[in-house]
Amino acid sequence: MARKEMTVMTDLIQTYNQLSETQQKQLLAFANLLLLKQKAKQPVGDLTGWKEKISNVSTWSEDDIKAFEENVTHFKQWRIQDW
Repeated sequence: MARKEMTVMTDLIQTYNQLSETQQKQLLAFANLLLLKQKAKQPVGDLTGWKEKISNVSTWSEDDIKAFEENVTHFKQWRIQDW
């Protein structure tokens, strides 16, 4: 470890040790959140194959989708019954 990194680590540990137990737990939880965000941003590789697979999951044809879109107008024409 480089000298600068050691100094930063020492400062971090000293600061951490000054915190209450609850604050230490909060700091660790925050650090874990940062790690999760960092991992989420990292590229996982080539997703082309996965995207192709997932795009072929639907069993609805273009005609099926067109029928749904046409029926939307019928739904909008329904009136709620007054009681």
